[in-house]
Amino acid sequence: MQSRTQPIRVMLIDCRPLVLMGLHDLINARKPRMEVCGQASTYAHALDRADQLRPNVIFFSFFPDALDPLDVISLLTRRHEMKVLLLKGLYEAVPVARAIDAGARGVVLAEDPTESIIRAIIKVHHRDIGLDRAWAGGLSNYSAAGQVRVNADPERARYSQLTLRERELIRAIVGDPSAKYMCIAARLGISEHTVHNHLSSIYHKLNLINRVDLLMYALKHGLASGGEPPDSTWVEMD
Repeated sequence: MQSRTQPIRVMLIDCRPLVLMGLHDLINARKPRMEVCGQASTYAHALDRADQLRPNVIFFSFFPDALDPLDVISLLTRRHEMKVLLLKGLYEAVPVARAIDAGARGVVLAEDPTESIIRAIIKVHHRDIGLDRAWAGGLSNYSAAGQVRVNADPERARYSQLTLRERELIRAIVGDPSAKYMCIAARLGISEHTVHNHLSSIYHKLNLINRVDLLMYALKHGLASGGEPPDSTWVEMD
């Protein structure tokens, strides 16, 4: 197991030179905590480079290619415990649930603040497999085999910390995932600045990263209809 004092070695997979350049500069600016160890602009090259470099975290984007991206994610996550982190635009059509089912550990929005992206890399790198599956389980249709029913009281305790306004904001976001914050603010009768403040508080209380993470959490815990987390949930165990 890699020591937390060693740099997190990140590999980038994207067909857009500007995206690769931006992520490269963002990550290498955090040396010695993390560094880019390689990059690829095709999936075939990515598989070869991953075998050679064995990165800790792989930033993965969906793009047209001869290989199926879901198959590539599955291959990457089966090799050397590589952890795949999806990068997508807010309005970009990406099969997130299927990608998680294939082995991806989380999702980062291209529109997220840079510090949120850095936190996502650290969080995914240091999270164990069992917790990853719990985090992403709400978007995947796992079979009963290999699943264990566990007590979800910790999640209920986290959710109970939320204020009524924060719960109302979660319902508004889940009800219209593509809505801009300005529209959500107008709907709730608050300022856009207040929306961002509430979201920061929600992310902190629920141990989440971003809006996609919040949607995954809400789906997993049945919050789409304004309910509360159930007494127990399904978590896939290795």
